[in-house]
Amino acid sequence: MQNSEKWSPAIRQQENSDITTWDLPEGAIARLGQGLMMDYSTPQPIAPSPDGRYIAVGNSIGVWWYDLSTMTPVTLWDTGRGWINAVAFSPNGKWLATGDGEGVVKIWDIQHGNCVTKMKRDETKKTEQNVSGVNSVSHLVFSPDSQYIASSGCLDYIVYVWHTTTSEQIFKFHIETNFKWTRGSPRPIAFSADGRLLACTMPDYNLLACADTNDRIRVPEYSFNYITVWDLKTGEQVACLTEPGDFAENLCFSPCGQSLVSGGKKGGVRVWTLANWELTQEYRNYGTDPKKVFYSPENVLYAAVASDDTLTVWDVESGEKSNTYLEAHHGLQGNHFPKECPFVYITESEFKVWNVGDSHPKTFSYSYIGTPEPLAFSQDGKILAASCLGNTLRYYDTDNLSQPPSRFNKAHFTFSTSPMRKLYVTEPEQGTPEQGTTKGRIISVWEIGNDKIPITSFSFPEQENKMALYSSVFAPTNNLFACGDNEGALYVWDVEQQKMLHQLKAHPSWTNVITFSPNEKQLVSISFWGGTESRMWNVESGEAIEAFPNKTPDIAFSPCSSIVACCGKNEILLWDIERREIVKTIPHPEDSWGPLFVLAFSPCGRYLASGTWWDEWMDNMLISLWDLASGENIVTFRGHSSDIQDLAFSPDGTILASGSYDKTILLWDLKPYIGS
Repeated sequence: MQNSEKWSPAIRQQENSDITTWDLPEGAIARLGQGLMMDYSTPQPIAPSPDGRYIAVGNSIGVWWYDLSTMTPVTLWDTGRGWINAVAFSPNGKWLATGDGEGVVKIWDIQHGNCVTKMKRDETKKTEQNVSGVNSVSHLVFSPDSQYIASSGCLDYIVYVWHTTTSEQIFKFHIETNFKWTRGSPRPIAFSADGRLLACTMPDYNLLACADTNDRIRVPEYSFNYITVWDLKTGEQVACLTEPGDFAENLCFSPCGQSLVSGGKKGGVRVWTLANWELTQEYRNYGTDPKKVFYSPENVLYAAVASDDTLTVWDVESGEKSNTYLEAHHGLQGNHFPKECPFVYITESEFKVWNVGDSHPKTFSYSYIGTPEPLAFSQDGKILAASCLGNTLRYYDTDNLSQPPSRFNKAHFTFSTSPMRKLYVTEPEQGTPEQGTTKGRIISVWEIGNDKIPITSFSFPEQENKMALYSSVFAPTNNLFACGDNEGALYVWDVEQQKMLHQLKAHPSWTNVITFSPNEKQLVSISFWGGTESRMWNVESGEAIEAFPNKTPDIAFSPCSSIVACCGKNEILLWDIERREIVKTIPHPEDSWGPLFVLAFSPCGRYLASGTWWDEWMDNMLISLWDLASGENIVTFRGHSSDIQDLAFSPDGTILASGSYDKTILLWDLKPYIGS
């Protein structure tokens, strides 16, 4: 690191070690889960600091800093928007660059922890409308003198070069192309050692014949066929190197300033000389797995390859193995010198970092909870349970949220509250239905905290196709239980008598949401397959109530069972069950419009909470609290970086829990906003 003896980064320390309280949005009292750690699908989410003390990890809620000596998180940055795809440290150690899924690039002053400049990749005029991630950052690289920052995109073929501290756009290369890669691809970029040259992958213009009318290349076998090199003194293209049949996974220049190297997706390693841009070496004797190539400061070329459960680092020229690790891997992250932790793999609950020469990796744990949906508090409010995608149910002690949650693991399950607000999960027996047997047609019900013996079981009628349980729910106070399957059927049971009351053809396909009214006289089912369809049923007769709004993505029953709140496009609809009509509409303010997706009544029935789905212009999703009598918006919280999946009030109504697609749960303090 340049001038490292004169300057050392001063990380903004947190006030306490409880990471559930770090950098919370206004109104929140805790955050459960650290978000989604970006994995092999994002090319550059991890970067070591040049002094070797820290590692920065971009994820769905911001940038986590880890201390390499203690292997623990020390701070959390850039939580304003989240979805950080790329991070990079400047060689002088003064700046951290972050790039997100909407093309925003920020430069952070490491010593003071503040954002000093912000730039935007903006190709909206060249891309299809209403397509998310069109400006998403693929790679960020500082020039060797730290004066400039270069950015490539995941879907477009534009390379930006900005001045680090002034945000002035220095170059914008290949501005004339309209190419967009449908599936998204990593676009490696590299500066030469003297900072004069910039290399990046570019498409073969012959691919235009394979693009659709929107210039989107949709055929997987077609990819980037060029490596383009520009002179940053003149802005001119000085080389265009073909990569026949081998996508370039990453690029690097040699420290001596004589070579450019590419590591191929199909295993090839190619070396060009900068003197005349001739291909001088091509190595294909290290297998066909994708390669990550890098030079050591001593000018030794290495290639890293992951195959099955083995990570191997090769000295390319000598053909000798530098290191071999036997670990399950999820992909190699980062393109850094060997002294700077170049290899990282990520699992659900940890990531591991290797240096070349290490005998063992360093392991860093983090709390990943998946997408929390649904959420529920226990009757006494001491447990908050979340069913997280990935077939794991987590339940937290609300008096000690800093402790890891307990887990309930089943192969396939759904989750709901039961009479007296006990927490139950339901799991279908796995297997293919067999004529004349119950195999594949049994649903077991388990009480959370006891995964040894189910408390009851239900048998489905014989059916031709394998049943896949997707949703289930207990009635609030009685012995009624309902569930839906992949064929759109809706089943209602009397639990005590072990008797099926109704088998209804509710929807053409999967039944996603089922909700009983508190008085158990009505049942609503919702399907999202082939367009949103919502239906209300009379529980006693099994008949559909045709007047019910049929396009709402979520509903909530009032505690007295007289009103159903429905999500409209930009408003909340209050539907009177007895009158079977909309009796009130609560519009969202125009400056906070967002597609409504989830609703929840407070236990007292005076308030309603609403949560939004992500939209292109939204930095943070909105969670609003409404006074139902007046229709007044009491407070709006902003904090999640992606869709609100579920909302749940604590039994006393003072805490609101929100679960989001950003893989976190936020707890909001409502006491300042509600009456006793």
